[in-house]
Amino acid sequence: MHYNDWLTKRERYTPDKEAIVDVQHDRRFTYGDLNRRANNLAYILQNRFNLKAGDRLGVISKNCMEMIDLYFACGKLGLILVPYNFRLPEPAIKDLIDDCTPSLLIFSREYADMAQALKTKEAVKEILSLDGDENSVKRIVEENQPAPNIHSADENETAMILYTSGTTGKSKGAMISWKQIHWNSINTEVSLKLTSADCSIVNTPFYHTGGWHVLFTPLMHHGGKVVLQPEFDPVESLKLIEQEKVTILFGIPTMLKMMMDENVFDQTDFSSVRYSICGGEACPIPVIKKYQDVNIPIRQGYGLTEAGPNCYSLPSEDAIRKEGSVGFPNFHIDVKLMEDGREVGQGEVGELWMKGPHLFSGYWNNPEATNETLEEGWVKTGDLFRKDEEGYFYIVGRKKEMYISGGENVYPVQVENVIYEHPKVSQVAVVGVPDEKWGETGCAFVVLKENNSMEPDELIGYCREYLAGFQCPGHVIFMDELPLGHSNKIQKKSLVELFHQHKSGAK
Repeated sequence: MHYNDWLTKRERYTPDKEAIVDVQHDRRFTYGDLNRRANNLAYILQNRFNLKAGDRLGVISKNCMEMIDLYFACGKLGLILVPYNFRLPEPAIKDLIDDCTPSLLIFSREYADMAQALKTKEAVKEILSLDGDENSVKRIVEENQPAPNIHSADENETAMILYTSGTTGKSKGAMISWKQIHWNSINTEVSLKLTSADCSIVNTPFYHTGGWHVLFTPLMHHGGKVVLQPEFDPVESLKLIEQEKVTILFGIPTMLKMMMDENVFDQTDFSSVRYSICGGEACPIPVIKKYQDVNIPIRQGYGLTEAGPNCYSLPSEDAIRKEGSVGFPNFHIDVKLMEDGREVGQGEVGELWMKGPHLFSGYWNNPEATNETLEEGWVKTGDLFRKDEEGYFYIVGRKKEMYISGGENVYPVQVENVIYEHPKVSQVAVVGVPDEKWGETGCAFVVLKENNSMEPDELIGYCREYLAGFQCPGHVIFMDELPLGHSNKIQKKSLVELFHQHKSGAK
């Protein structure tokens, strides 16, 4: 099985099919181009740097064509690609390097000083420029080299290590196997009806599973086209939808909202778009409705680095009927909802456990964390779900985000969905905070729409019309913007800290 070298087969089948549009440098590459570039790079990594199967190769860079070259070259040799979060400071990246000990660190020119400092401190022995003027990956891929010795990988070999964001503690390196990548692609094809005619923009960062595996690797597997942005730009993304005839959009809710808030959104030609995939967190109903207004169904989905990431999908025909649902599990996935050692029934809330060939292999060099997450072939996601009478699933929230007010469980997503319906509200995030009377209560952090104003009591009164008393937030804090993390997700941990700062200031 060619688990780790799709390009050799892809060049044989569709050598002249356009595969990548590099927006940054206005370049276009066929599958034949990709395979030649990957072979050139693989030969140099194998013969100049003496890298062998199982060696780690670290990368510090924003999305670029040469990172795609590295992905495919590493696959041909059985190397483990480790893309680091380029937004992290040097000490944090050094911690990750110390954890996985890469044999070679590759960097783009804007991170050259960091790479050199890491070498000086002997964190890494060898470094290589990604896009420098001389002796760089950018030049190597263009120089004709002899054919490399292709490694035939077992399906369980590790293809890459993706470090989790570490919002709940120290970052952990999730080991992504070739089997996981392969079956995620199959699940994506079945659930999204993916074909070689499909095209999507990839602009989520390559240190994140969304960058690689939501649509990039499935499209490469099936012979589709990827439009590569170095990073998300809402106006440029709208232009590219028209220019490249994008068929599938992908983004977390914040990104979709940023596009819809642009003045050019209503003038954009979306006729090529079949639907938009939304994941990462629950999509607010106003965002779903806005895209429906321009004939783009929002297919909410669900996944995580440790599984998939394409695990659930809501059929486009159910986008209105089942608003807020992530649909049902993709084809080759088993699921159950667990609470206190028992599987919960219909309508009850439980932690989602998943099983199937799409799971990760564990955390690099961290058996304790692996054992906490994997149990008898099931991955425990830490996310709370419920299932309705038709078998459709809904995200209720993160297990660690749930709070207890007066003995009642409160799930922030349910409160947020109600507040999002208020005509003056643009964004909201709810977190649990200490309360002397109830133990905990909610604090709603709210961004209002432009030229709108509101008092906290007005919003709390609105909530009381649609929520039980224990669900209504006890505090409302208005903000100009919500703090976003590296993947444009709202950082709720930061909001808890902001609440305590606000409370101290109020005193």
